[in-house]
Amino acid sequence: MIDIHTHILPAIDDGSKNTETSVRMMEMMIEQKVDLIAATPHYYCLDATPREHREIAEAARDRFLEAWKEVHPENAELPELRIGAEIYLANSLDSVADPGCLKISGTDLMLFEMPFSGYHEWIPRLAYLVAGKAGGRPVFAHIDRYLDLYGRKVTDALEALPGVAFQFNSDSFENRGALKYMYSLIKRGYPVFWASDCHGAHHRSPDLGTSLPDLRKKIEKKFSPSVYAAVEERQYRLMGK
Repeated sequence: MIDIHTHILPAIDDGSKNTETSVRMMEMMIEQKVDLIAATPHYYCLDATPREHREIAEAARDRFLEAWKEVHPENAELPELRIGAEIYLANSLDSVADPGCLKISGTDLMLFEMPFSGYHEWIPRLAYLVAGKAGGRPVFAHIDRYLDLYGRKVTDALEALPGVAFQFNSDSFENRGALKYMYSLIKRGYPVFWASDCHGAHHRSPDLGTSLPDLRKKIEKKFSPSVYAAVEERQYRLMGK
């Protein structure tokens, strides 16, 4: 099970506040049988360069791993932890150098967050520009949140981007509109990812492992077990597994 969008790294953004929280979040993910995690702290281009962001994220990862060893000296086996970013799409992003540092490590995937202030026609063009500069593939984070906000105007524009993929948050798995759109993407062959978008151990905690089994049943009922298996296999393949 892949959780491609998490804020598990300690004291780096509005996610985990400290290493103790990160350790508890990881314990929950292990209990839920998540085996591949992308740590995707927020990236705002006015706050840091992509290289600085990567260095900060790697340092936070190292602090977490040291804390894990102290709490669980007998259990060094962890789910695979990749470093990436949740890249906020702002106009100034087009001038950022070396955006390849923002790709999820070991992949060409770049997780983009769209603004909630309103849709702009430059959004898909900017994502295409930045991903192209990095040799990356755009993945739009929690697309379920934008369906009512932006409507089909934005989804049609995003779907036209080469190699585009879409990520749904686990809290949307009971939302009929989100499910309808997810089914449409699956039917039309678009890559789909799922994630907890977890930010802590109590509020917005890891829950993909508890939510995904019900979604799996729905997809298998809507299509077939082979379709669900194909979606999951593609997720692992795009993550380089």
